Parts: sequence; structure tokens; C-alpha cells
Amino acid sequence: MKKIIFLITFAMFLIILFPVYAIERSETATSGANKLLPRSTTGVQRQQKKEAIVDSKTANLKERAAKEIERRLTSLNKLIEKINGLKKITDAQKSSFVSQIQTEITNLNALKTKIDADTDLVTLKADVQSIIKSYRIYALFMPKINILTAADELDNLSEKLSTIAAKLETRIDEAKAKGADIATLSSLLTDMKAKISNAKTQAQNARNAVLPLTPGGYPGNVIILKTARTMLLTGKKDLQTARKDANTVIQGLKALNKISPTPTVVISPTP
Repeated sequence: MKKIIFLITFAMFLIILFPVYAIERSETATSGANKLLPRSTTGVQRQQKKEAIVDSKTANLKERAAKEIERRLTSLNKLIEKINGLKKITDAQKSSFVSQIQTEITNLNALKTKIDADTDLVTLKADVQSIIKSYRIYALFMPKINILTAADELDNLSEKLSTIAAKLETRIDEAKAKGADIATLSSLLTDMKAKISNAKTQAQNARNAVLPLTPGGYPGNVIILKTARTMLLTGKKDLQTARKDANTVIQGLKALNKISPTPTVVISPTP
């Protein structure tokens, strides 16, 4: 009898416990399913975020590349104008420079087309870096042509001062013929001529230094570009001294009442 009562009691306990256990199992299964869903969704979201980052980098690189190439193309076209305006180099040299620059312009346009079509980020980065690393002609030609232009300007100013020196020499000779003491004025004029001559030499030396430079020698030939600039600076200082000599001579002749005031010569800065 006791066994029967025990079995009945145990059975009732199981009946009561089973729904609770079933509910717990159901909740556990549901919870596990819910945890799996966010993980799967997070993976997709991460991939999408990664792709968005790559797309953003690609767009930014292409935009930067377009600006850099456009800036170089504008500069190179301006260089062609400067080259055609040079006076102290031959037509053959001008033609050679222009041809090299035109080739560079063609290459840059082709590179831009390739960059626009790039879909692989690694390839795109390499192409963008090549704008600076591979296209050295831009880095060389900018200072090279600017030096040649400055040398031309130095020669032009030297010629103007030489014309003034010749006129001053005539006035000094006239004053000497009238018995004036022109020793100091003659000394100043001699110094003026020497400074003008040296300025012309510096301009030609700078020209000779940079004319042979090629993109293949860059950046090793940067030191030559710096040396050429120093030559031009020396020439500029020579002309400034020559101008001072000229103004002093003019004032001296005015004191002798031999000539009327002459306009002051202005030396523009060398690029």
C-alpha cells in the first residue's frame, strides 16, 4: 500500500515538474537562437562596414590624384609658355624642352585614365604614389625652367644697365674735356661695368649648369639647381651694386651741372 501511495505521489510530482522543465528548455532554446542571429547579422554588418571604408578610401585617393595631376598639367602648360619666351637658348633646345613636357602631359593624362578605372585599392595606391615618384620630370623642369627664366631676366637687366653705363661714360668724358675732376666718377663707372659683366657671367653659368640636367639624374642633381640659384643671387647683388654706382655717378655729374637727373634704375627680384 505504501508503495502504491509513493508511486502515485512521484507521478504527480513529475506531472507538475515537466511543464516547468519544458518551459525552461524552450526558453533556453529560444535564447540560443536569438544569440545566433545577432552574430550572423554582425558579421554581415562588419563586412558592409569594411567595404564602405574601402570605397571611401578609393574615392578619396582618386579625388586627391585628380587634383595633383591637374595641378601638374597646369604647371607644365605654363612652363611651355616660359620656354617659348626664353631668349638665351637655341630654338633646338626650346623644341627639345617642349617635346619632353608634352610627353609628360600625355603620360599624366594616361595615368589619370588608369587611376579612374582602378578598382583594386593596392593598385590604386601604387598608381597615386607614382604621380610623385615616377614623374620626376615635373620636379626637375619646374626649377630648371624657372632658373633659365631668371637668367634671362638677369641678362635683360644687365643690358639695360650697360646702356646707362655707356651714356654715363659719355657724360663723364664731356665733363673731363671741360676740366672737371672725374677720377671718383670714373672709378665708380669702372666698378659698375665690372659688376654688370659679372652678373652676365653668373647668368650664363647658371644657364650652363642646368641645361644638361635630365629627369634621370633627379634628385641627385638638386645640388646643381641650388648652386645655379646661388649664381643668380650673386648676379642680382652685382646688379644692385651697379645700380648704386650709377646713381652715385649721376648725382656727381649733377653736382658738376653737366647732366639732368636720370631715372633711378629698378632691379626686380629674381625668382
